[in-house]
Amino acid sequence: MSESPTQFDSAIVGGGVIGCAIAWRLAQAGMKVVVIERGDVGREASHAAGGMLVPLAEADDADDLFHLCVASRAMYADFASELKSASGIDVEYRTEGTLYLSLTEHDDEELERRWQWQHAAGLNVKRLNADCARKLEPQINDKLRWALKFPDDHQVNNRLMIDALHAAAQNAGVEFQTQAEVERLLIESRAGRKQVVGLSTSRGEIRSKTVIVAAGCWSSLLKSESETLLPALKVEPVHGQMVAVAMIAPPVSHIIYSCRAYVVPRLGGVLIAGSTSDKFGFEKRVTADGIASIIERAKEILPGFGNLTITETWSGLRPRAGDGLPVIGADASVAGLVYATGHYRNGILLTPVTAKAVSEIILKSESTVSLSAFSPTRFSPQ
Repeated sequence: MSESPTQFDSAIVGGGVIGCAIAWRLAQAGMKVVVIERGDVGREASHAAGGMLVPLAEADDADDLFHLCVASRAMYADFASELKSASGIDVEYRTEGTLYLSLTEHDDEELERRWQWQHAAGLNVKRLNADCARKLEPQINDKLRWALKFPDDHQVNNRLMIDALHAAAQNAGVEFQTQAEVERLLIESRAGRKQVVGLSTSRGEIRSKTVIVAAGCWSSLLKSESETLLPALKVEPVHGQMVAVAMIAPPVSHIIYSCRAYVVPRLGGVLIAGSTSDKFGFEKRVTADGIASIIERAKEILPGFGNLTITETWSGLRPRAGDGLPVIGADASVAGLVYATGHYRNGILLTPVTAKAVSEIILKSESTVSLSAFSPTRFSPQ
């Protein structure tokens, strides 16, 4: 006689930073949680990211996504501290801030637009002349015209963060099933409405009262019986490459942007530069042209970059929904089914607020976070 599947309160599809953070929050609330990951925990987009928490540096206007990103950034100091206490791992939350350089007349126009709307909105942005910027970062290009500084745009070490979230979730009682493919969601009809009841996986059946889809680029491939869950969702992979080099001397301390590239300093003597953006499907590869283009653009920021020793190159797949916005919220037609995917370039930044929002939906049926712009219902047929 076969053993009956374990009954969970919540099953999470995807073991990246989003899935692990939600699992941790739910387990803290006393729920029995399982995370199902097709590979190893945190080895996809979470591992490939740059760890930047830079909503102001990357925002063109104050739209719904901007406000969500700013809200999540505001949570990070406490989030990083709590995570260290729960896991014993320091995620290297750094607060030196971010510089954005103008190196050409065209750059002047871009930075001026950013300065005008953010300054008018009362956001914490500083305008620096070239001499002031060079005092902060002596290695930057002599062609610098002027710069913006975003004191509140910070960073974490994303690879340490996934390790910390994994450990914190395990310490809270979360079960992880890795190297497990989700074959389909199990859905039953109850009182005239569809209700999720679990998952069928390559390692067996899992019964669960709720299911959270946090599978990144693979989210829109999930099926119920023979049909995709939400065909219009279309979370697709956007391929990006990165390169790490041994730190220049004297070392860089700020994240530094130009209109074409960025460099991110890491504790331990590493400088990361990125990134490319391509459509290669689900294929992850590092190309000579991709790395060469990153290095050339990084040399615009730091002329000495080209002489530094390469320590690592890698690529990853960013999960992008059709409209570029994350997909966060409950499914309109299947009770107990919740989405937390499509975070694209902002997965690390949006981890605290997504975990808060989704755990509130599961525990309280609604969230204190404004999610209307990110609801999966926006993809539903009218």
